Amino acid sequence: MRGLIDLAVGGPGMRRSRRDPESVTPGDGLDFWRVEAIEPGHLLRLAAEMRLPGRAWLQFEVTPENGGSLIRQTALFDPVGVGGLLYWYALYGIHRFVFAGMLRNIARAAEAPG
Repeated sequence: MRGLIDLAVGGPGMRRSRRDPESVTPGDGLDFWRVEAIEPGHLLRLAAEMRLPGRAWLQFEVTPENGGSLIRQTALFDPVGVGGLLYWYALYGIHRFVFAGMLRNIARAAEAPG
């Protein structure tokens, strides 16, 4: 849905432009995100390419903890003006729901057998 809205307002929409289906490198596109930084096994930072009233990033950090791993997901938004602030707070509940589901799915996939 977000991809269609983005296309309608002149953004890139949803696209898949990974060079390799098994790994990502800086510059790769993932849906409407661009890989900005990666440290294998530790960090993945994605920059939003969708049309927004500001700039946005989604970051994942993995650290060892108690014989397993802890994954931390951080959504960052640098709003432009009042419109940016209104956008962020208006969609806070939706973002919280979507990002929590995304993190659950990542954890489930990581725990799945080979």
